[in-house]
Amino acid sequence: MSFPIAGVLAVGAIAAAMGPFAEFRALLTRLLGIDSPGGIWRLVALVSVFFNLKGLPFVWHIRLFRALVYHLYWQPTPLPPRALFQPVITSTRTPITECDYNLHKSNSTYFSDLDISRVHLVSALLRNGIRRLSSKDKTQDNAPGTSHVEGAFSIALGGITCHFKREVKPYARFEIWTRLLAWDHKWLYFISHMVRPGTAKPSSFALQPWKKPAGKGRRLDALSEEERDQMREKLKGQIYATSIAKYVVKKGRWTVAPELVLTNSGLLPKKPESTEGSDAPMPAAEAGDVLENSALPAGTGAGELTWEDVEAERQRGLKLAEHFAALDGLHDEFALKVDDALGEYSDMLTPFW
Repeated sequence: MSFPIAGVLAVGAIAAAMGPFAEFRALLTRLLGIDSPGGIWRLVALVSVFFNLKGLPFVWHIRLFRALVYHLYWQPTPLPPRALFQPVITSTRTPITECDYNLHKSNSTYFSDLDISRVHLVSALLRNGIRRLSSKDKTQDNAPGTSHVEGAFSIALGGITCHFKREVKPYARFEIWTRLLAWDHKWLYFISHMVRPGTAKPSSFALQPWKKPAGKGRRLDALSEEERDQMREKLKGQIYATSIAKYVVKKGRWTVAPELVLTNSGLLPKKPESTEGSDAPMPAAEAGDVLENSALPAGTGAGELTWEDVEAERQRGLKLAEHFAALDGLHDEFALKVDDALGEYSDMLTPFW
């Protein structure tokens, strides 16, 4: 049963249950203005708004700031270093206002949902690092090389792409799994998968230890190679779309190295002595980058990631991220075709706005 039909039936059931109460019916009629001119249309409008709240003005802003404020100020659980590459899962639906003429989720609306999922992850991962790097108290462990740089910290989206696989029907619920993919000397890369709900069931939640695990099957790392390949193919069949995005952390006009932010967030283990003071195998720095690293090692006790674990996963993800980063070369294509054009057309609202 679809979401809107179920909602209408629920409202109908409540109305039927309250039918014998004349006073309630009179109050409901008066509040909704059903017996006044245009009352039925007013009721239709209210029902439409109820089922399409997500598409109303400023609702995106409310969703975004709710996620940001929660993780920055209300999140009660410290993020353990072992969770560096673990995903954040968000879920939502596709109201009819997000559908195109084919009656499925419009391509343009994927990006607003991805925004919310990435804000959850970025604020959860980097909240402690940004606080520490923003500290003006030089007696604290703020990172060397940043205290002398003027300007406020900001996290900016530098690019995003989305690859579509399956359509999302009206009012269908879906989940977005977003995690850190890799980083280089400048960019943090995040990958998001939009999937059918219940596609995978985690056995634990690092930021919600009180939450009852939904996972009941065997973990991927406990499967044989053949079983793992079969499971991966099964999971791929549940994907609606996959997106990759890159973020840069700035202090004023200066770029702060991702490794520096992650270290100050307590998420990177201590480098082996052979790599201390070196950014290898990071690519070479660009002018304006803040690359000094602080000595705030994350714990590497039982069950924690080692530097070798982190570097191996980062390099694996970086192989994909490098293809995405190479698309920056598309900006150069503009200058190749500016002498002639097919035509020039204005949008319907251009003359007024």
